[in-house]
Amino acid sequence: MSTSTAHRPAGRPDDPAWFRHVLGQYPTGVCVITAQPDDGPPIGMVVGSFSSVSMHPPLVGFYPSVTSETWPHLHKAGNWCVNILAAHQSDVCRRIATAPLAQRFDGVPWRPAPSGAPIIEGAVAWIDCVPVAVHDAGDHKIAIAEVKHLDTASTELPLLFFRGGYGSFTPLTLTAYDPDMSLARPLRHFELIRSIAQELPDSGLRCLVTAPVSDSVVVIGQLDPPSASSSAQPTTLVGQRLPFRPHGPSIFEAWAPEREQAAWVAKFAPDSQEAETQALARIRDRGFSIGLGSEGHRRFAAALERLAAEPGTVPNEELDALVASLDYEPADLSDEVLTQARVISAPVFDNAGHPVLAMTVFGFKAKPDIVHDAITAVTACAAKATRTLR
Repeated sequence: MSTSTAHRPAGRPDDPAWFRHVLGQYPTGVCVITAQPDDGPPIGMVVGSFSSVSMHPPLVGFYPSVTSETWPHLHKAGNWCVNILAAHQSDVCRRIATAPLAQRFDGVPWRPAPSGAPIIEGAVAWIDCVPVAVHDAGDHKIAIAEVKHLDTASTELPLLFFRGGYGSFTPLTLTAYDPDMSLARPLRHFELIRSIAQELPDSGLRCLVTAPVSDSVVVIGQLDPPSASSSAQPTTLVGQRLPFRPHGPSIFEAWAPEREQAAWVAKFAPDSQEAETQALARIRDRGFSIGLGSEGHRRFAAALERLAAEPGTVPNEELDALVASLDYEPADLSDEVLTQARVISAPVFDNAGHPVLAMTVFGFKAKPDIVHDAITAVTACAAKATRTLR
């Protein structure tokens, strides 16, 4: 072993300081459990021990200390609301943890949940629930509640508690959420090739992995370089469904059966059909799709940023119009053209030879040698991923 602690004797679990030190290596989220008494101001208690308990029925739980001054008041309440704090809310956390019980929400904006318990403005998510059981557990209690209502309220990252301090984290790989299981197959493919796709951000490229699902292209995964700045609020397109429409990237149609390709081309205006047929042939010949910078691309990128920050804020009609303005598959790839390159996509095939995923890299400098390197990297990774799926 190479770690400096490899031969150090283990500490005693009955040493409270050592127990806290070791358990402090495990990061936890930070929640505020709130309630609205019938006869007083709202109350709140900060916990780092919140967790889901059961899906059927939907149960959650947390572990208040038996010495907590707040717990007896929460215990008497008929409803609780769990607020998962956002990374910027450490000040809210400290206020509720340290202010006198009756003053904890002074200056803290909130709105009532269906139960009336406070939902703290800016929280990442909230879970409105009804207490159903409390169990003894040493010097703590195990409080169980049944979920009645819940929702996400922000796209921000959550606040974390780690080694005695508050902070956040920089997500390098994100995967689409799939509550209705419509993405089961693409997500399984992504999990199989995730480590290969990670080679792209490891080389400094930002990467999206997409899959065709019905009449949409769904962003299945996002991988960002370790050096990506975390100073700005991170946003993600993961889970977004983008319209699969004419004039957009045709990476999934280029290798489709002839009948399907013909149906795709027929969606274009008659005077554009020959150009699209040639564009599909270029993708097949090159082994990748390339998109150029244009006013349409800039507006489309701005729309995607809006979607990443606030899902659902860009109507499908606006996305359709923006997709129609994009500039893909130039006839030549001269150095002059490559200085306009913005995105490069390469297909990943399954064992039947169908393109089931696309790896798209972006965020690179539009210099010919850098663009060539990006093309080499993404096509090599896509080929490696294809061998894995086959």
